[in-house]
Amino acid sequence: MRPRRRVPPRTPRRWSLAALAVVASVALAGCGTAADRPDDNSAAAPGIGAAPGTTDEALGGVATEQAPIYWVGTGDQSGYLFREFRNPEDTSTADPVARAAAMVTRATPMDPDYRTLWSPVSAVGTSVSPDGIITVDLPAAAFGTQLSEKDAQMALQQMVYTVSAAAVTAGLLDASTAKEVRILVDGRTGFSAFGSVDLSDPLTRDTSLAAPVWLIDPQTDADPGSPLTVFLRVLPAVHDVRWEVTQDERTVRSGTVAAASPGSDPTVGTELRTTIDLDPGEYTVRVAGTNDQGTVLVDDHVITVSAAN
Repeated sequence: MRPRRRVPPRTPRRWSLAALAVVASVALAGCGTAADRPDDNSAAAPGIGAAPGTTDEALGGVATEQAPIYWVGTGDQSGYLFREFRNPEDTSTADPVARAAAMVTRATPMDPDYRTLWSPVSAVGTSVSPDGIITVDLPAAAFGTQLSEKDAQMALQQMVYTVSAAAVTAGLLDASTAKEVRILVDGRTGFSAFGSVDLSDPLTRDTSLAAPVWLIDPQTDADPGSPLTVFLRVLPAVHDVRWEVTQDERTVRSGTVAAASPGSDPTVGTELRTTIDLDPGEYTVRVAGTNDQGTVLVDDHVITVSAAN
């Protein structure tokens, strides 16, 4: 079993939409137009937001201060993106989109099966225009690693997914608004990202990078209590999907996920929520399925269920 990393429990704080409107106007006034400055993001908490590749919505019209951070998978899932919700690490800025963008570069994923392709930086500039243009201004140091064109594109999509989700869940953009992300480097356009990709044109989400097998909730290192709600999503290209909860390699509960109907939209997944009672202890929650190439894709999270007070 993998070594555990202890992280503080999630204690989401709420932003009123009126307060966030003030934050947005201050960011725009202080950074110039959306065309020449950047923006950050945040997203709804696990189990209440959408899966990668779908729309991200604020919870009940109330924005959350938690940041949605997208990470790159490892192993057989190295070509896909996964999301974690994180409490802000830096409270020196009130801009939720900028905070999320900075966390993409310097935070460590809670799940050891996820990773980032960015180099750490201390500050990011962002702005969001009402028509859905998100501008992110990054220091050149963020691109400190030379990457292949494929990995460079994946790193850029990490940022695009994160800031667009953050803008919606912070209440700065509507979920239905089409979003473009312009990336500046030290305030300038046309930079060669990671030595591989020209940044002259705006970017949008590449839905083919959404994780085809994804355990959305509970997150790694969570202490969700009992009963536990397991929330997962799989894309139609994945078959023979099974979920299980194990303890000391013993299966406690398990089940299957019905296959998508023929002709289903390949970008729209099947979601499953199931609630189970668990005794206190440490568990691994796992979902696995096989894609059209015969590769077994897995997402698993180690959690702790504490005794009720």
